[in-house]
Amino acid sequence: MVGVCTALALLGGSTPLTVVALRSFGALAILLVYFRVARLPLAMTARERWIATGIAIPLCINTYSINFAISKIPVPLAILIFYSWPAIVALVSWFTGAEVFRWRGFFGLALAFTGVGLALNVDLSAGQAIGVALALLSAFAWSTVFLLMHRFFGGRDTRPVTLHLAVISAAVFTLACIALRNFTLPVQVKGWVGVAGVTLFYAFALIGLFTATVHVGPMRTGFFMNFEPLASVLLSALILGQQLAPVQYLGAVLVVVALFLFRPPARRPAPSF
Repeated sequence: MVGVCTALALLGGSTPLTVVALRSFGALAILLVYFRVARLPLAMTARERWIATGIAIPLCINTYSINFAISKIPVPLAILIFYSWPAIVALVSWFTGAEVFRWRGFFGLALAFTGVGLALNVDLSAGQAIGVALALLSAFAWSTVFLLMHRFFGGRDTRPVTLHLAVISAAVFTLACIALRNFTLPVQVKGWVGVAGVTLFYAFALIGLFTATVHVGPMRTGFFMNFEPLASVLLSALILGQQLAPVQYLGAVLVVVALFLFRPPARRPAPSF
């Protein structure tokens, strides 16, 4: 739903940088209220804060890239390309020895890249090609975030880290808007609906993600996250009227199937963030 609301905000006259700045600042405000009401501990060591600040760099690249991609290509295509990140993580993990090679993961890898290939099996304009490149950049940036979080914060409560990342992201995008003088509010009602929606859904997604991970575990949480590409395809068609070609829908199915094959083994739970 975040992608759909982002598209609405952009169609309503805003810009990608403005949308991510408003989303980051609004989500941070909601998170601060949540942490205050839930009385969650925020303790982090100085070393952890520096590491989290470093991780915020690829996170900001991911956030801006996927939002910019949505301004160039349909939401479902951007999300499908972005969800090649589990395949990227699998490749890096195998090459570095962080994970043992598994045939299930290999088949997931093949399906993921085949699905993305089918999704891209259309004639793209120069602008759309830029959107595809940005979506791919977003996937690589998020893969970097995921691997670094797993490396430095695996096995601990990452909620304080999540809040720290939100603070850094809000500061970066707010300063970018000021420096570039790029702050354009929506001029249509649907744009404001999109801005409100993307802020609320993004904050809700973050809160829901780490709350579900704490209570039901990362495996089950990850299972439900795998439905995001499918939901994006359906909601984009219903709300935005963005339709994909039949071959692209086939690619979407393959990507979703691949995501379930990338489920991590129970002995190596993934962190929430």
